[in-house]
This record gives sequence, C-alpha cells and structure tokens, in this order.
Amino acid sequence: MSDPIPFKGRNISITAVLLQDADTTGIDELLEAKIAQVPAGFFATQPLVADLSALDGFQADGKWLKTLKRIFERHGLCLIGISGGQLADGALAAAGLAEISGESKSGKAAPAAKTSEEPPVSRPAPPAAVPTKLVRHNIRSGQRVLAPGGDLVIIGSVSPGAEIYADGNITVYGALRGRAFAGGQDNTAAYIYCHTLGAELVSIAGFYQDMEQLQANGIHHNVFISLNADESMRIVSV
Repeated sequence: MSDPIPFKGRNISITAVLLQDADTTGIDELLEAKIAQVPAGFFATQPLVADLSALDGFQADGKWLKTLKRIFERHGLCLIGISGGQLADGALAAAGLAEISGESKSGKAAPAAKTSEEPPVSRPAPPAAVPTKLVRHNIRSGQRVLAPGGDLVIIGSVSPGAEIYADGNITVYGALRGRAFAGGQDNTAAYIYCHTLGAELVSIAGFYQDMEQLQANGIHHNVFISLNADESMRIVSV
C-alpha cells in the first residue's frame, strides 16, 4: 500500500528579511515602514524567514523569537523560520519556528535546502499571453492600473503615489515615478522599461528594489530593468 501522506522534498523560494539590529521595537517600526512601500497584501501569502546572520554576538532565545513572530503576525506577515545567527538551545521549538538554511539573494531568499533526493520542481510557466493593455495618458497619484495576464504599455508618465501592475512586461514611454510591479509572482523573464526612472519601488516576480536602492544605482534615462540568472536585479541604460 502506498504511503497515504508522503513527505517529499521541494525547492521553494522564500523571502528573507535581513535583520541588522536585535531591538524588537526598532524591527517593528522598520517593518511598518517597509510594508507601507508596497500594495496592501503584497507579502501576505509569502513565507518569510528572518535572517540573523548580521547580528554579531547576539544569541536569540525562545522569548525573543516569540516576540519577533508576534511582530510579524501583527503586520500580517507569515514568519516560518530563522536563518543564520546564534540560537539558544530549544529556542526554535519554543517559538514554533523552523531553521532554514540557504544563502539569501538581493530582495528575496534562496531556495530552502532539499530534504530528500526528489528532483526539484520546475518554476511554473508564465500565464498564457493576452492582448497588451495600452494606456494613452498619464497615471496620476493615487491611481492604480492593472494588466492581469499580460503586458502593460503606458504612453505617458506615472506620478509619485501611483501604482502599475502587470503579469507580463511593463513599458512606460515617459517618467516612472510611482511603483511598478511586473511579472506577477512567477514570471522572472518579465522586464520594466521607462524613459526616465525616478520610481518609489520596482518589482519583478516579487523581487524588488526601493527608491534608495534605485537612486544609488545612478541610472535614470532609457532604463531597462530585468532579473539576472541568480534572480538579482539588473538595471541598465539602453
């Protein structure tokens, strides 16, 4: 008789949150600020791991981990485990968290280690193509434009405070100053192009950079944004 409830290994992408200070009050405030940068529910269904590798000399005990987990829950975030750092004996079990290994990448965590010799599951194919959504005007602050299942082309500019979303690619023939989300949660082949980049946030398949990271990159005109093979973000002028 076959196993009625088999346990099988899987390669799963998990978002890592790099903590650089053990002060839980500060973590609470930083999470609130970070969540304010993305649409409501953007992280709600994503499993999260707290990366403690930057907390030199700090040992997390069960009480601290329980507090950390409650902070994440208060913000509607699903904290499932801890990566790196020093942990007191029994701390993970006391907090109901898992130990996750794997090297994190920019904006998103690496896949969790395999627990069996099952072959890795391939990433789902992007959704079937649908006609491109074409918008022939500027997108004002507070507006949201969606292109589910396909590409989005805007002949105009996107103002600060506006949001544009596409399961495929995004092209802005003007200035991109709001927030742009391309590729849904799965399409890592998607890209974002704009004439002028001054965005508050850009995201491709859930991998993102905020305004501070984008400004540090120093590329602002004829900008093409995509993901490298290792899922780090590539920003070039074309």
